[in-house]
Amino acid sequence: MGQWTNRVAALEQRLHLLLRLPGYPAPAVLVLAVVIAVAVWPALAPGLGLRPLEAAQVRAAFDLLDGKPIQFDVDTGDPHASLDSLLARQQELPLLDPTGSLDGFFRLLQSVEGAAPTPTTGSRPQPTTGSRAQPAAEPIHILHYGDSPTTADLITADVRLRLQQRFGNAGHGFSLVAPPWVWYQHRGVKLAASGWNLVSPAIGRRGDGRYGLGGVSFEGSPGAYSEFTLQDSSHTRVRAYFLKRPDGGSFTVEADGVSLGEVSTESTQVESGAQVFPIPPGTRRVAVRVTRGAARVFGLEFFKNRTGVVYSSLGLNGGSTEVLSRHMEPLHWAEQLRTAKPKLVVINYGTNESVYREYVSKQLEGELRKAVLRVRQSVPDAAILIMSPMDRGVRDEEGNIRTAETIPQVVAIQQKVAEELQVAFFNTFAAMGGSGTMARWYASNPRLVGGDYIHPMPAGAQRVGDLLVEGLEEQYRLFKLRELRKSIQATSPVQEKRG
Repeated sequence: MGQWTNRVAALEQRLHLLLRLPGYPAPAVLVLAVVIAVAVWPALAPGLGLRPLEAAQVRAAFDLLDGKPIQFDVDTGDPHASLDSLLARQQELPLLDPTGSLDGFFRLLQSVEGAAPTPTTGSRPQPTTGSRAQPAAEPIHILHYGDSPTTADLITADVRLRLQQRFGNAGHGFSLVAPPWVWYQHRGVKLAASGWNLVSPAIGRRGDGRYGLGGVSFEGSPGAYSEFTLQDSSHTRVRAYFLKRPDGGSFTVEADGVSLGEVSTESTQVESGAQVFPIPPGTRRVAVRVTRGAARVFGLEFFKNRTGVVYSSLGLNGGSTEVLSRHMEPLHWAEQLRTAKPKLVVINYGTNESVYREYVSKQLEGELRKAVLRVRQSVPDAAILIMSPMDRGVRDEEGNIRTAETIPQVVAIQQKVAEELQVAFFNTFAAMGGSGTMARWYASNPRLVGGDYIHPMPAGAQRVGDLLVEGLEEQYRLFKLRELRKSIQATSPVQEKRG
């Protein structure tokens, strides 16, 4: 009796989706009918040995069609052909991933999609049951390396917001321990600091190559401090990144003025260090203070005990591909990447390189290839996405704003490297409109780009961020379609008819 009760419950869970069918085109209904049959029939006739689809696979079929701009162009009695017509449709956005290198990342997104939504900002944490809150599954951490726009969290803040609204907000991510430039900022985190000496290849101060996760190293003596004011008080833990060395000093981490603990950076050898501290509920301010000797600190990473996305903006003013390919000490950077455990690494350079025509022609390809391979060797399970630069405008002799001649060349080189190394590629330049975009953006009202025809205004940055998210969502839908097709092939009798 209990077995039949469970089967009826499973049947009801799947059949309630039928109420969403009115209004779908006939070929779409055909595909859904096959999915429902494969999902339901094993529950009704268990003796046949058919393998049912999981509930998530059934929901995916509906979600792909419910409210999405997907049309079936082939009216056929074969659901495989209908799915094939969707998969063969021309993409609307130039985010390319012909080898499916993002599939592992998309599976993680699918695992958290549909979970209870979490707010992007919060004033009061939700109560937990039991004596101790249980940590959530490992967050889907995305690292976005870029140049000056991302230094102020432009583009990246908008991507973070949209992904977290859909897949869950698991925390803000990484922030440098002090502002290396006056315009350094992250949306939702106010940073004030004093007493730090900084070293970074992006500002021409090269050290030993140990620049932490974000490409800037900070060293402070007693009196050096940093204070992070969090707009979102629902963060539950913070991870400090630092360097351990024989003469290392100590620093404390505080939450709303209360010490969480002291970290000694002294070690018998030079190596990366990281330490996690729980944050009391409702914490608004987190501080770092050097208490002894000289401590070398890189930054703090903020997380929540929730499933979802963490999006770390790692922009460097004047940053270029060579920061990753040449200036980061390989072993140290690999240790930092493995600590962060990214599921996706975005490499978003090219604007600063485009100033140097000969460099673009002779060196860019090799440097980008080296940067991608370094990431792959350090975190082999992470997906990689090369993101091209935006348009860059220059004034010609007649005073007209035109696209810099090297930008299309940079984009072509990046796409070539992505294809050869089988990583994903987003053509930002093409997505935003191609040649002449910055001229149009500068003439628009309100303006979308500043007077240098390079750096976007907030509205322009949001547009670029939206284009990246929409490109990812388009590939995500294609991934779901491919997975759905595999599920139907594995369980449907139609497979036998097709041979």
